[in-house]
Amino acid sequence: MPRMNRPNRVTHWLSHLTLLLTLLITTWTGAAQAGSCAAVACVAAGPRLLSVDSQRSVILNALFQGLLGGGSLNLSAADWNAIANADVNLGLFLDALQAGAGVGTTREALDADVTVLKVLDVAAQAAQTSGNTAAVNALNLLRPAVSGLNGTIRLGDLLKLEGNSAAFLTSQVNLLNLLTGSAQLFNYRNALTTPTPVTLNPVGVNLSGLGLGVNTVTPTVKVYLQVIEPPVYRCGPQGTQFNTAAIRAKLNVDLGGTQLNVLGVAGAKLTLTTLDLYLEVAKASGTIGTIDAVTRALSLDAQPGVAQLGLGQISDSVFFNRSVANPFASLTQAIIGTVDLSVRVTPLLEVPIVLNVKAKAFADGTYPLATVSAAPPYPRTYTVGSSSAAVGTLVGTLLTSLGTPGNLTLELRDPAPLVPTALLTSTITSVTSGVLSTLGAALQPILETVLMATVDQVLRLLGIGIGEAVFTVGGAGNVCTVTGVLYHDRQPDGTLNAEDWDGPASFVNAVTGGRVQGSAGVPAGPGRFTLALAEGTYTLSVARSAAATTAEKPAGFVFVNPVSGTSTVTITAASTSVPEQTFGLFRGDRLSGEVFRDDGRGPGGAAHDVARQGAETVLAARTLTVSGTRAGAAVSRSAVTGTDGTYTLFVPGDWSGLTLRTDLSATETLTGLRLNGAATLAGDVSDPAVREYALPAPSGADQTLNAGLTGRATLSPDRSARGEAPLTVRYAHTFTPGTTGTVSFAKSGPFSGQVYLDRDCDGTVTQAERTPVGSVTVDDRWPRLPDGHLAGCALEVQVTVPAGTAVGTVETALVTASLTWANRPAVQDLASVTDTTTVTAGATLVKTVENRTRGLGVVASAVDALPGDRLRYCLNVRNPTADVLTGVTVSDALQGVAAYVPGTLTLEGVTLSDAPDTDAGEIVLRTVTVRLFDLAAGATQQVCFEVLVP
Repeated sequence: MPRMNRPNRVTHWLSHLTLLLTLLITTWTGAAQAGSCAAVACVAAGPRLLSVDSQRSVILNALFQGLLGGGSLNLSAADWNAIANADVNLGLFLDALQAGAGVGTTREALDADVTVLKVLDVAAQAAQTSGNTAAVNALNLLRPAVSGLNGTIRLGDLLKLEGNSAAFLTSQVNLLNLLTGSAQLFNYRNALTTPTPVTLNPVGVNLSGLGLGVNTVTPTVKVYLQVIEPPVYRCGPQGTQFNTAAIRAKLNVDLGGTQLNVLGVAGAKLTLTTLDLYLEVAKASGTIGTIDAVTRALSLDAQPGVAQLGLGQISDSVFFNRSVANPFASLTQAIIGTVDLSVRVTPLLEVPIVLNVKAKAFADGTYPLATVSAAPPYPRTYTVGSSSAAVGTLVGTLLTSLGTPGNLTLELRDPAPLVPTALLTSTITSVTSGVLSTLGAALQPILETVLMATVDQVLRLLGIGIGEAVFTVGGAGNVCTVTGVLYHDRQPDGTLNAEDWDGPASFVNAVTGGRVQGSAGVPAGPGRFTLALAEGTYTLSVARSAAATTAEKPAGFVFVNPVSGTSTVTITAASTSVPEQTFGLFRGDRLSGEVFRDDGRGPGGAAHDVARQGAETVLAARTLTVSGTRAGAAVSRSAVTGTDGTYTLFVPGDWSGLTLRTDLSATETLTGLRLNGAATLAGDVSDPAVREYALPAPSGADQTLNAGLTGRATLSPDRSARGEAPLTVRYAHTFTPGTTGTVSFAKSGPFSGQVYLDRDCDGTVTQAERTPVGSVTVDDRWPRLPDGHLAGCALEVQVTVPAGTAVGTVETALVTASLTWANRPAVQDLASVTDTTTVTAGATLVKTVENRTRGLGVVASAVDALPGDRLRYCLNVRNPTADVLTGVTVSDALQGVAAYVPGTLTLEGVTLSDAPDTDAGEIVLRTVTVRLFDLAAGATQQVCFEVLVP
């Protein structure tokens, strides 16, 4: 029946394996359904878990010497326990191995030919990194014994990390088991001659009660070991097979001339000298059965290896020749001792003789398959069969084989001329059965004890037993096949549209914990890839090499979907499938960035530097166009900024002569462009270097290009006026600065002029704002529209025509607003209007009066008035010319003592305020003033007011 054992402290390298069971054998990976998941388990067939005492430390020293072919080892029990109790992270070990072997990936490191010394140094480096100084010191004691070994091993023959190695990188490797496995590998690959013997501790055999005349025998045993098949540790799904090492052992049993009574033959003595036993224990093997990834329970079908045992003689060149499949076919008799007895020739003559005992025997044992049920917690060790039971049966079969005719013969050692031939023959015949019985009685306990000592002291250190299989379940979990496609997204639209991969050979790497846990190559063609991944969360990255832990764009390409070139896959114990992963790439450049108003708005904002700061706003619905040629034909692509001001343009790799144009309105200009952090600033408001910006040739790069826009300064509209000299005309304009900076105003022409600015930008230049301005600073205090534009403000240009100016004189004045950009004094933006002033013959004025108290309705040039009468004066202004008169102002000073009646001032019947303000009239210091501004040809306007006669 199977037995279950808890592991000792010295754990197998799989014992700390958690549930990262990504390793799958290649055949399963190829056959698994795309995107499907399957439960897997990790199982090691030996070595048996152990601790090292003082006796075993001696055996370990000898064992390593034997497997490695010599050298001198003298490690103490404390040294071996320091190694046996040391567990190091396998990822650290493989990293150090990768560096030591000078290769780029875990797979290459496992496949590299390395010396045992290299393995030792790498293990010491991993132990040092883990802070285990005691293990480092003990490992260094092994260096002299292995430094002279020239043969190499491949650790991939021991650690079967086919497919994805993530299952192992987070697990722990036990240093003793790593070294014993490495020693077995070295022996398998390099030991071609007779091995160096291992001398066992003496064992006492109790022969009392057998009538053999001896109570105890203490044979000396030397064991010559050869590994004919190395151990293999595997992880995989149901059906995965695993095995221990297969061992050939030659046992030289020195019985030291032990003399035994020959049973049934009085006076005869059997002297046993040296026995050569030949033992081959085939690999114990097993198969992983059903696995439940959720509960972690599983079953194992396991079978101990066939044991073959021979007594006699086999040439070392045959037995230790791995190419000889059945060395026992060459088994011949060997002298194992002598028989001393006397032959009575006559009643008076008794002749002593010595017979050589020549023997050969063979036995094999096969052992049944057993099913083991395993359940967490892991690791757990399970044992199938029993060496103690199997050894007795095997020895019994061997000794039974001695009775086969021709297997046991007695031959006269020295001539005996006094003994007749017939008598000699009959004597030998009669003694043979007694010798056979004696050998059976004596060798049964002797060989059982010797073989069990061999198993306990040597083979168990390698995880091997006769009729026994020991397996350690490291863990169980779920593994999913992750499939996907790498494709050339020619649109590009982020969608796979029957597109293939025509780029360079690439890789899709599964990364977790900063390590590549699996990699799939993707050559040109369909672009499909497959990965086997265990439970956990992985970042899948497109890369140029199998060792890359971050995404790398293939030469000439950029990532489209996903734009990072990575995706995340999470696998749990309950996962049954994984969605297909797709990676779309475009051959050429991706040009992306933002367009914004570069006017320094808000705290921290800096204008005109093509770097969005402060509260500078992004601009939506702006079109950017890349133009070039392909195969001699003109080509172009455009993109429009979104509400966040960003855009993306894909530029094919076979385009050349590229320029970028940013579409602008008539009232906008570019402050510059910033490509990958390097700014090209506009030299002026129409600089062609930024309006038709030259782009580099596409190379598979992600280019970031930001565009700064700002408004143009505007001044409108053009104005004209006609009037009689002297004349004062105010031309109303709207000034919009467009961006921040300093504005200077100027007017040309012979007539004097002043510029007034509507400083609060409420649309009207008030009397209080009629302070002449020559320049003004436009900064963050300037009013803005809701969309962020700088607001347009009213601007008055007052032109004064002096008296005496000849009729027909025309001034065409250019009024300019010159804006110097903030932070960019070399850039100026000029806005202008034309104000045309024409001197005409002028208007006519007729003044009438009406006595509102007593002469109501009578309007004349003069009326009679008494004290207390109210008089209404009207000034009738007429334009007799054929042109519009502009800027006509009517003034009338009150004469005498008459007093103005407040609130009676009107223009065309509409009441005007008395005070100077925003309307057209006022009375100041008894002078009535009303501004008519424009007076149409032939038109008349009337200004009226009342006075009181005192």
